[in-house]
Amino acid sequence: MRRSGNASGLGAADLLAAAAGAVVGLALGVLAAGGVGRVNSRRVKLALARWRARRRPRREIWSAEDAERLEARVLDALSRDVVLARRPIRVTVLGQGLVELSGRVAHVSEVALAGDIVQAVGSVETVLNHLLVTGVDETVVAVSGPNAPRAARG
Repeated sequence: MRRSGNASGLGAADLLAAAAGAVVGLALGVLAAGGVGRVNSRRVKLALARWRARRRPRREIWSAEDAERLEARVLDALSRDVVLARRPIRVTVLGQGLVELSGRVAHVSEVALAGDIVQAVGSVETVLNHLLVTGVDETVVAVSGPNAPRAARG
């Protein structure tokens, strides 16, 4: 069967239907946007994060063996750094993805370095960095003596 009329195959009815579909789609989009509220980049990021969290399979069971494996990986990562390998840093896994660092380091920059290294280890979500800097984070005790202030002498 041959079509008669327009050579392109589109008739006035086809163009009218496409225009009506566009108008209806635009009207539905405006109604949906009004119901959803203002859309901004922060809300889009939050929605994407929620969607990703639902898609990601979560292990609900956290065992002592998992904690030991994570602790070993964190200790390996710290021992790969030349400076931090010589520092007395204790690693404690408190829960799934939660690691605590404690001990002493020589410089303030080493505190941040240790935190960054541990944060980069897979399955570590939160780092509680309780590292102290030798010479900075020490308490000063007043000692009585000839060079002590009067308040310390009593």
